[in-house]
Amino acid sequence: MRGRRPGLSAVLVLVPLAVLAGCAQRTALVPKPDVPVRVGASSAAVAPTAQLVARPNAGRAGDEVRLSGEGYPAGARVVFTLHGRRVGDATTDAAGRFAGAPVVVPDSFRDAEPGAQFVFGATSGPFYAETPFVLTR
Repeated sequence: MRGRRPGLSAVLVLVPLAVLAGCAQRTALVPKPDVPVRVGASSAAVAPTAQLVARPNAGRAGDEVRLSGEGYPAGARVVFTLHGRRVGDATTDAAGRFAGAPVVVPDSFRDAEPGAQFVFGATSGPFYAETPFVLTR
């Protein structure tokens, strides 16, 4: 082949490869478009605050305990649990409170060691409160 320079074929192949390689590297360095972020007031709700008290806060299996609470919606049904086991419920007044709701510590707690600490919980939708309770003999 006359008129061709030696190595011209190699240049014709290597130059486009170098250009493609450079484009690939450059593409990897280009930052991705920004994700829109909303600035200002958040639409996320603040977790409701409720409170719960047990009287007495210690006792034996079979004992009656009175639960009182506030910070719940008006007229709401509040479900009571002891260590996750349902033990009763009550309905709140117009101010979102309940007072002296009786619950009984289940007999299944009779085998717990004296001094074992459990938790009474009171739930109404997203409203939740808990208070400690200690088992005695």
